[in-house]
Amino acid sequence: MIALRLFFVTQSLGLSLWLLRIPEIKATIGLTLIDLSLALFMQPFGVLIGFFIAPLVIQKIGNKKSCLYLGSIFVGTFILIPFAKTFFLLAGILFISGIVCSGAEVSMNAFAAQMEKNLKTRMMSRFHAFWSIGALLSGGLVTLMSGLKISFLVQQCLLIPIVSILVIIAAKSLPDYDVSNTEKKIELSTRFMPQLSLIILCLTPFGALLLEGALMEWTAVFKGDYQKLPRVTVGLIFCSFAVTMTLFRFYGDYIIDKFGLKQTITLSICASFLGMLFYAQNSTPTVSIISAGLVGAGIANIYPIAMTLAASLSGSKEKNVATVAFVSFTSFLIGAPLIGFTGEYLGLEVALSLMAPASLFPLLYLLSNNKKT
Repeated sequence: MIALRLFFVTQSLGLSLWLLRIPEIKATIGLTLIDLSLALFMQPFGVLIGFFIAPLVIQKIGNKKSCLYLGSIFVGTFILIPFAKTFFLLAGILFISGIVCSGAEVSMNAFAAQMEKNLKTRMMSRFHAFWSIGALLSGGLVTLMSGLKISFLVQQCLLIPIVSILVIIAAKSLPDYDVSNTEKKIELSTRFMPQLSLIILCLTPFGALLLEGALMEWTAVFKGDYQKLPRVTVGLIFCSFAVTMTLFRFYGDYIIDKFGLKQTITLSICASFLGMLFYAQNSTPTVSIISAGLVGAGIANIYPIAMTLAASLSGSKEKNVATVAFVSFTSFLIGAPLIGFTGEYLGLEVALSLMAPASLFPLLYLLSNNKKT
């Protein structure tokens, strides 16, 4: 269990170390908002392509080796970003990182689902809390590095090798679970029910991931370059988002047990919707920090809930998890160019305000669940 938690931390940490440095990369290469959005687009595009082959690769090598090989390569690619001096190099690096990310993403969620099943207790949100811890650590480290005037190149050369070693240690310590490859036979009369359930679960976390991508990828540009807040303040805004997401994921399983699944989802929708509106429309440091925290709290448990429910459906849990991850991750594919193009022509306040209604996607699960009951 400790090994899987560490693995979640390392994947997020490796990814997030460059996010608060995006304005520097944007300025160095001379990117417009549209250029930046297209470069960011390439990573989720790579992830989606990877999801087509991830289940096949995992069937061949198993979840443990998938985490070891693909997780290590994923983190390692981010040491190359400071060397990207053109749009095409940056886009290419992000595309490759996306392809290898998919296998590790499926495997670590399949591990978490298997541990839930074995221990017969909710754990998915707590595992994803450690993903948020990685983002929080990156926010603190990058803010510190920026304050010390340490360049992005030196930062990556110092930190990425350390994170890569931790990935290897964590992956090698994971248990040897067999990959589930048996499909439960379903009667003809109920054949399409699991398919409908899976489609709904694919759409449920779509908006939450859209908002997560918006805050993780655009906070530095929006609050720093656009609203001209100090770099330390931008770091605090990012950390506020990561802290609340970490806390609400860590205690998410307890919250769900106490308040119930429907009530938890309803409260999550309200928090993320209001938080995103205030985040986009207000430029003061205090409101920005609080609103970013509200978004983090609101979206924290939507994706873990969808992963748990997907793994509990009939059939291979790896395929179900990969399907939900594939569809929901298209939000990152759509989000970056949508924000970039809209921001270029209408302003980033408008672009990010338009993201707020995305928090309503979990209503699909609530409505479908009400129909069944």
